[in-house]
Amino acid sequence: MDWQVLLVFTLTQTLFAITPGPAVLLTVSHGMKSGWGASLKAALGVQTGNGIYFLLSAVGLGAILSTSEALFHIVKYVGAAYLIYLGLRTIWQATRAAEPQGSFAGVLTRPFTQAMLTRFANPKSVLFFGALMPQFIDPSGNLVLQYTLFAAACVLSEMPVLAVYGWLAAQGRRAFVGPKVAVWRERLSGGALVAVGASLAAIKRSTP
Repeated sequence: MDWQVLLVFTLTQTLFAITPGPAVLLTVSHGMKSGWGASLKAALGVQTGNGIYFLLSAVGLGAILSTSEALFHIVKYVGAAYLIYLGLRTIWQATRAAEPQGSFAGVLTRPFTQAMLTRFANPKSVLFFGALMPQFIDPSGNLVLQYTLFAAACVLSEMPVLAVYGWLAAQGRRAFVGPKVAVWRERLSGGALVAVGASLAAIKRSTP
């Protein structure tokens, strides 16, 4: 195992994590809507999605996904439609947040599940784990060890970043208290989901 390669991979993954993208926006959305705990669940969902891609990459399916034009667009548009639907639904039902006895639990899916599905439906993830990730792997080395170390590096580099983004969003949530202001909080949360979906739909096939 070349430790320099692992270091380069970790730094690359950290830069991807810091750059605002669907995972960050989704984590921020849940932090703003339901607090830091919800954002952490979303962050864990992102990591679970990463884990699925690691498995696909290990068995070679990731390369198939990254090179198939049809599958790329299916993944892209299904994921985008899913998030835009959730965002619009959140905006549409935002007034329920002002109801004293109203339950808003059904407007969004659970943070963990939603984040996992979003990560799995992100075309950039398809390209990263299907095309870029294998370039860090030494075929002649211990594949199980390499994939395990890369998976650990992925979690250790991305999870703290998402946790900080979620914490900052949760702190800002304190400004959105009270029935009337809560309605705008939900609208902002829904708008973030729509933005994530739109960003997925806009991704081009040539994105690295």
